[in-house]
This record gives sequence, C-alpha cells and structure tokens, in this order.
Amino acid sequence: MDIVELDDIERSVDDLLSLAKIELEEKRLLQQRSQQIEAKAAELRERLAPLVEKVDQMVANFEADDFSDSIMRGKLQAKADDLRLMLENAENMAIQHIDQQLIQAEEALLDDRMTEQTNHWRMALKDDLLEMIAEQQDFYSATDAAIAVRGFVHDLKAIDALDDVVQTLIDQINSNSEEGPVARLRGSYEQTLGFIYNKALENRARVDYSPNIQPRTRHRTTDKRPNPYTELEGKVVVFGGHDRLEAGTRTRLRDSNVELVWCTAQAGPQIAEQAEAHIATADLIFVVTGYTSHKLTTKATQSAQRSNKTIQMINTTGLIRILEAIEFGLKSKQWAEQINHTTGIARL
Repeated sequence: MDIVELDDIERSVDDLLSLAKIELEEKRLLQQRSQQIEAKAAELRERLAPLVEKVDQMVANFEADDFSDSIMRGKLQAKADDLRLMLENAENMAIQHIDQQLIQAEEALLDDRMTEQTNHWRMALKDDLLEMIAEQQDFYSATDAAIAVRGFVHDLKAIDALDDVVQTLIDQINSNSEEGPVARLRGSYEQTLGFIYNKALENRARVDYSPNIQPRTRHRTTDKRPNPYTELEGKVVVFGGHDRLEAGTRTRLRDSNVELVWCTAQAGPQIAEQAEAHIATADLIFVVTGYTSHKLTTKATQSAQRSNKTIQMINTTGLIRILEAIEFGLKSKQWAEQINHTTGIARL
C-alpha cells in the first residue's frame, strides 16, 4: 500500500464518519419533531385565543350600541374570522414552522459535510501545487506556475495555505534565476502572487508557445471540487412535500444533470397534471407521504400504473432523506445500465 492509497482510505473513512454523524443528528431532529410541533401549536393557540376574545368583545360593543352598519365593525368581524381560522389551523401552522426549522438544520449539516470534503480536497490541492512548483527547473516555467496558483487563491486562503505556496513559488523562482533572488515579498503574499502572475503573462506575450503549467491530480482524486450530486443524471418526479423542501432539493442538485419535476402539496390541479405527464419518461418517482394528500397520492399512483412505473413512498418531511433517495436511486440505475452494457458486450 502506498501513501496515495492510504490517503484515499483516510478520506473514505472521514466521509463515512461524516455521513454517520449526519444520520444520527437527523434522527435526533426527527425524534424531537412531534414534541416541537405540539409545543408550537400550544404556543400559537395561547397567543391567538386572547386575540379572538378581545376582537369578539369589541364586535359585541358595536352590536350593543346598534352600530351594525359600521365599517369598523365589518373590519373587526373579518379579523375575528381570520383569527378563528388561524386558531383552527394552529397545528398545521406549527408543522410548517417546525419543518422549516428542520430543513434549516439539515442544510447546515449538509453544508458542514461539504465544507469538510472541500477542505480535504483543498489540502490535496496544496500538495499538488507544491509538487508542480518543485518540478519547474527553469526561471520562466517557475514564474509561469504563478498563473496556475492564482486560479486557486480562494481555495488556498480557505485553509490558510496561500502564504506557504507563494513562498515556495518565490524560492523556486529564485533558485532558477541567473540574476540572484529577483522574486521577493511585495506587500501581502496575495499581492506578491499578483505581481508574479503579471510577469508570467508578460513572458507569455513574448513567445509563440507558452508552457501553461498546471498541477496534476496526484493527491486529489479529481480536479473538480467535491460535490456528491455532480455526476447524477436522470429525470425525477416528486409528489408531495412543501415549497421549502423543493427549493432545498433543487439547490443541492443545481450542478447535476437531474431534471427535477415537483408537485408540492400546495400546488394546484394544473401543476399536478403537468407532473403526471412526466411520469411516463421518469427514471424515479417519489411520493413524500409526510406532506401530501390522499387524492394526490392516488392520482400519482394511477398514472404510474398506466405507465408501468414504480412509485417509491418516502415517509419523511426532511431534506436529507429526499436527497439520499434520489442519489441512491439514480446511481443504482446507472450501475445497472453499466452492468447490462458490459454483459451485452461480453455476449457479443
């Protein structure tokens, strides 16, 4: 086993532990959900009930004085009706509020995981850049390396590695200089990199062919920043859920090739019909049972049966489970297609 393989094992273990941490935290959040909904609903009722009572009392005062045709009385009555409706829907309002908070917490967990993966990639990037600089054995190629380094300033600053990389660049340029140490710190390390970068562009302008030095992916597994959803591809149709859940899912999948068709519980019949029309060409079909109506579930199921498609029921209101289901479903389909393709070639 070489060092690169050990690095890969360490990264895979870290990622597995990160996923386990997310799952444990998600379960904790879901376990608290029912208690939080109950508490929030009680709070809403406690705040709304006195308001209804106060407005009703004022309406009664108008009626006692025979001001039944008063515009203000009409406004008060309308407000009382609104408050009563809110009081009746206190539990639904509490569910929406708590689920908004749940998704925010899940988004924070996913962001932490992404930051951790990205920082691992950035550390490997630093090593690739240092090796790239060390390989430059003449003054002009060493200077040209600044162009590649400058493209990763943000990543290097994020792990406090910019100073080390630029200092290594300065040392490599000077070690290949026939005129002594011509490269030196000018202001900050970022400003110094900018100065060397401009010199490298001037050098390129003087020749017909430039070296275009770039780091190899020796320590990184890929030259792209990590994103668990980038390679996903396919059409996914979802019924149920709510607007925030849809928005959060779309945000995470924005760099993928996933076509996401979503009909939330709040959507009207026209949107539902449009979503149903996509079932026949869908790779995956989900019904979010935690947030959908019986009517919508029935219509989606019937449409899927007519198209000989299978619907997967997801009993959750959370973002993490939806993303896991989409990722697993599409990857499983891709793997199956690859195996079938390989088997077909072998038979030929």
